[in-house]
Amino acid sequence: MKPAPFEYYAPDTIEEALSHLAQHGYDAKPLAGGQSLIPMMNFRLAQPAVLIDLNKIPDLSFIRPDENGGLLIGAMARHAQVERDPLIAERAPSFMKPCPILPRPRFAREEPLVDPYLTQTRRLNWLPRACY
Repeated sequence: MKPAPFEYYAPDTIEEALSHLAQHGYDAKPLAGGQSLIPMMNFRLAQPAVLIDLNKIPDLSFIRPDENGGLLIGAMARHAQVERDPLIAERAPSFMKPCPILPRPRFAREEPLVDPYLTQTRRLNWLPRACY
């Protein structure tokens, strides 16, 4: 099947993405990895009028220290980034260790780390639980 028609935006900044979300309201869906949303759209189980692709926003893809000795991980940080980041190895090794050993399709290592778990129902939502 093919999805219902929709408008597509690929903003370069957080402000631009928020502007699209505000303009289109509940008719818009943010697109991160798309591993859940796109198949649902293909079967027309989800029919958003607008997709806002977050993949081109560099300000959402980061791993950096916070002032209290913890970590800040951007919503669009990739699994592959987490697997190899020396700051995570130093400050949160339990967060890093499950990434390469748990069963995941190869392509999924390049999907966002956090956002799909918060915005879509996921069959592979293992990472938040694996860290505790």
